Order: sequence, then C-alpha cells, then structure tokens
Amino acid sequence: MSVAIRGAPWPFPVLETLHIVGLLLVFGTVLIVDLRLLGAVLRREPGWQVSGDLMRWAWPGFGVQILTGPLLFIANSRKFYDSPFFRSKLVLLVLAIAFHFIVVRRVSASVDAGVSPPRARLAGGVSLALWAAVIVSGLSIELF
Repeated sequence: MSVAIRGAPWPFPVLETLHIVGLLLVFGTVLIVDLRLLGAVLRREPGWQVSGDLMRWAWPGFGVQILTGPLLFIANSRKFYDSPFFRSKLVLLVLAIAFHFIVVRRVSASVDAGVSPPRARLAGGVSLALWAAVIVSGLSIELF
C-alpha cells in the first residue's frame, strides 16, 4: 500500500491536503474557543455557547485526520518512525485532546458572557500552546 500511495503522482499530495484541511477545521475551531476563554474574542457570548456552536465543526476535521493520518504514515513509515518530531507530535496530540475534553470543555461550560475568569484564561492559554506545539511538531517532520 505504501508503494501505491508514494508511487503514483497524486495520492500523497491529495492525502496531505485533506489532512491539512482537517487540521484547519480542528485548529480553527479550537483557536476561537481558546481565544474566547482568553477573553480576546466574542466576549459578549458565553463560553459554553461558543464552544457548543463551534466544536461541531471540529468533528469532521478529526474524522478526516483519523482517516488520512495513518495513510500518510504508511506512505513514509520509516521517515516518521525515525523522526523524534513525529513521536512528540503524537504525545502532544494526545495531551491536547485530553486537555480539551478534561479541562477546556468543563471550563467553557462555566464561562458566562463578559470577562473571562483567571482559570478560563489559563485553560485557553494552555490549550492554545498545546495545539500550536502539535502543529509545529508536524511541520518539523517535513522540515528536518
């Protein structure tokens, strides 16, 4: 299967493009939720409403990434396996997802319209840092 993905001119670029589109859906929605928790955007909206309205867009993005990620790995398994950036990306991804479901969702549910409390700002900042680290690790796989 790896030869089929790498051997033809179009499968790998298409998979990589779809993976990036999935990432944009996930990170774009998470970014807005985190910025709301930080109090930087949508201050008139309660955190639970922002999170509820936007996170439904993240699920299709996760689905696309779950489908394309393993296929991209299969296409270049040796490169990914040998890369410390790939391993760090996986660890950071698990941490970012766990942090979102354990902390961000709970904190978002308690943030009313107006100024974000310190715990919400902390949760938004940590979440944003984790997701940024996932993206930087993923990009570093290709660069190094």
